[in-house]
Amino acid sequence: MKKTLALTMAAVLAAGSLAGCGGGSKAPETTAATQAETKAAAETTTAAGTSAETSQAAASDLSGDITVLVNNAFTNSNDPAINRAADEFMKINPNVKVTIEGLSGSELISKYTTSAMAGAGPDVVALDNAGWPIDLAAMGLIIPLDDKIKASGYDYLQGPLDSGMYQGQYYSVPWYFNNTGLYYNKTILEDIGVANPPATWEELEDCIKKATEKGYEGLATRLDGYAIFNFFFQNDNPVIDTTGDKPVVTVNNESGKEAFNFYAGLHTKYKAFPESMKEATSWDKAYTPFVQGNCLFFICGDWAYKNIATGNPDLQFGLVPMPKGKKEAVCLGGYNLAINANSKAPDAAWAFVEYLTGKEGDFVLTEQGRIPGRTDVDYAPILEINPDYQVFIDEAAFTTPRPRVVNAASVDEKVVDAFKKVFFDMMTPDEALAELEAELNAFVEENYN
Repeated sequence: MKKTLALTMAAVLAAGSLAGCGGGSKAPETTAATQAETKAAAETTTAAGTSAETSQAAASDLSGDITVLVNNAFTNSNDPAINRAADEFMKINPNVKVTIEGLSGSELISKYTTSAMAGAGPDVVALDNAGWPIDLAAMGLIIPLDDKIKASGYDYLQGPLDSGMYQGQYYSVPWYFNNTGLYYNKTILEDIGVANPPATWEELEDCIKKATEKGYEGLATRLDGYAIFNFFFQNDNPVIDTTGDKPVVTVNNESGKEAFNFYAGLHTKYKAFPESMKEATSWDKAYTPFVQGNCLFFICGDWAYKNIATGNPDLQFGLVPMPKGKKEAVCLGGYNLAINANSKAPDAAWAFVEYLTGKEGDFVLTEQGRIPGRTDVDYAPILEINPDYQVFIDEAAFTTPRPRVVNAASVDEKVVDAFKKVFFDMMTPDEALAELEAELNAFVEENYN
């Protein structure tokens, strides 16, 4: 256990640079085991929080000072909406003082982890749902929230909610989520004689084949699990199955081979990916081939839209859902909210989390075009900013979290490295996948024995 916690701490401190971010109302498809696990977690009630779980109606009895640490995208403006939300919350709860702090992702997780391990830290923390909640739960630095979730009555989206599940309990709740869509160059699509953007893997491959034959680049994205996981999930492969007592690596079974060979085959068969993608360690660099107008497709989340539009105002582009494999599935990104195990005012902390993730707090997100992680959201303010965001909203029903394992950032890195070995012409897809399977099995043994 001590070894696992040490590995987890190291992974968390490095996660800011490794994890990527990262709608509809239905939960993603799950196995019977997953459904049983989810149901058990939802019904779990611990004595620790029974008295704390108050709705806003009783929140005026709350007291205490709480600090809330969020990603600085929410604090870097002249009039941050989250500060206005805190002010409104304090009017309802005059005996509670809320202080908002903002840091970049890598600074946020590092500061929280080190301060919480020292017995201090902010009361509420925003966590990238690409593994941070699981790591902090394993370290005992955040508290389970099952009883609070049940008392709130909120219908959180299942995919984002599941990203905070550790050992059958929920340690975070969804704040906002994102997922991936397929951006396409309308001019190139017309030039290759295709009337509509692809809706299936077969159509995607056909478009890429035609585009590369005419000298265009086929598909750009970042070298990141956020893109690659889509294809495993769409082929009904979880990469690591976490529904049992111990994680099981599935990456090299039949469905895993099909998924990896399809994605890697876009390089081996068509040289679909731009050479510049080999250096695309940030999303800013990943945009470039598509923005320049010579690449047919780009896989990314909602934040890419504005960057593409401002990067090349003359570019005629569109956005559609990710092409379907065996099933519809997209990789989850975004942030959850969790409560520090050291908080001296956990009731007030939860009340503010409940406020931020409820309808009253939605404006904090919708003013930025971000999508709240519940099923009963009024999407009108988001669609007023950009009607094309309907794509991401519709995909929420099948948005799927990365494997729920400790040190998930390491899994992300290993999956990307396997693709790099093909992309850099070092290995065949089968060789890279076999090596990935061995590395992930070693990872499971190291972290779960």
